[in-house]
Amino acid sequence: MQQRAVLTRSRVIYAAAEVFARTGFLAASMNEIVEAAGVTKGAVYFHFPSKEALAVAIVEEQFAQWPPVVEAIIDNSPNSLISIIALTYEVGTRFRDDVLVTAGVRLSFERELVKADMPEPFIGWTTVLHELFTKARREGLLRPGVLPGPAARALLGGFFGVQHVSEVLTGRKDIEVRLDEFWKLFVVGIAADPDWPATQKAVRRARTLIQRSLAPTAAAHAN
Repeated sequence: MQQRAVLTRSRVIYAAAEVFARTGFLAASMNEIVEAAGVTKGAVYFHFPSKEALAVAIVEEQFAQWPPVVEAIIDNSPNSLISIIALTYEVGTRFRDDVLVTAGVRLSFERELVKADMPEPFIGWTTVLHELFTKARREGLLRPGVLPGPAARALLGGFFGVQHVSEVLTGRKDIEVRLDEFWKLFVVGIAADPDWPATQKAVRRARTLIQRSLAPTAAAHAN
């Protein structure tokens, strides 16, 4: 019964994520979520007493998936600058392809409508990027005068701007093309060796290794 409850909870979360990603928080209804989940209304309310509780659970699950992703990126990248760049591509494509992430991002931006305690957006990413830029500076990969704090904040703002424009105009279908364009310019401002073609090749190699590393986790997550 315990395993069945876990599976039901997961099924409800993913069904709710699909609804929230498509309609947003205000337009979504619990009846629509119950129908999408294919379970009884009682089963849904057993785990989640309200739409707000579902929204919080989705955002928390979205936040929880990032630490192993960051770890895999660091483990499979040749240096910290490649880790930083590969991270933006991995996050960007998950914004597009993973409904739990898509819904979590939308709900984070709609947090004032949800009216519930949810994890604060951007803070965790600022910390991760600051740490990676600090390592990149120690590794001699940054231009003189490029400081970890300002670099992390500038990249965070630039990335979320890129992904938002991509989402509005194409449903994030062109997110990787837009990130290519962004990094071709941004790397000139921060890298000691601003050779974007060589950097891009290194990032692509790292992403292949990262995706292989994460594949077992993704398969388990899907099941």
